Amino acid sequence: MEIEQLDILLRLLVAHLLADFVFQTDKIVDKKKKGLNSKYFYLHISIVGLLTYLFLAEWTNWWAPILMMVMHTITDLLKTRIKSNNALIYLVDQLLHFVTILILWILLTNNSIFSVWNELKEITISEKMLLIIIGYLLVMIPVSVLIGYMTQKWQKEMNNKNNESLTNAGKWIGIIERILIFTFILIKQWPAIGFLIAAKSVFRFGELKEEKERKKTEYILIGTLLSFTFAIIVGILIYSVLLNYNI
Repeated sequence: MEIEQLDILLRLLVAHLLADFVFQTDKIVDKKKKGLNSKYFYLHISIVGLLTYLFLAEWTNWWAPILMMVMHTITDLLKTRIKSNNALIYLVDQLLHFVTILILWILLTNNSIFSVWNELKEITISEKMLLIIIGYLLVMIPVSVLIGYMTQKWQKEMNNKNNESLTNAGKWIGIIERILIFTFILIKQWPAIGFLIAAKSVFRFGELKEEKERKKTEYILIGTLLSFTFAIIVGILIYSVLLNYNI
């Protein structure tokens, strides 16, 4: 059995994204932490139900929006029980919402868990996709570690109590810029790489003009050039393999 009525799944996803991100203001997020004791919690759940009803556009169907509200309530209540709030909690929260949407979609259509699972099993990862994944993985952590080793002798000079940098900020800036460069190479947008270099130069080196900041400037410059160099090398290698071997 093939998957049917994907448009309903997409409608439910749009309704969720609008309810959880566009119409959920910072005030609602903060106030609804009190759970069932907060009127903002009920406001958010009502918005979830209303948008589900509107985007589903089955005007005589009331059970689907109500079920979505109930499941969304359970998920959000579980989240209020957890005092910490980090990226992992956020991802688990959104995953639970997606599972709820998936279940509701299956109940609304002629699909079944087995049909969806069988379709997912048919999805294969091509050699091209594997190469691209390898490229992204390489420019993220392995290159970051390599640059760390290559600049190790200068790191000792830079480590002092007056360092006002954010924790691991440089590491994440490097990872993001290499991901962007690798992506630009894959889509053949070479001018964008030049723009990225220029933009980073303005923001990263603009305040380092005084003589006393010379060491810091040189250290940042070395790290940046190494980051760009490795990202471009990996990008060109992966792109060449894809091109020459018709993968």
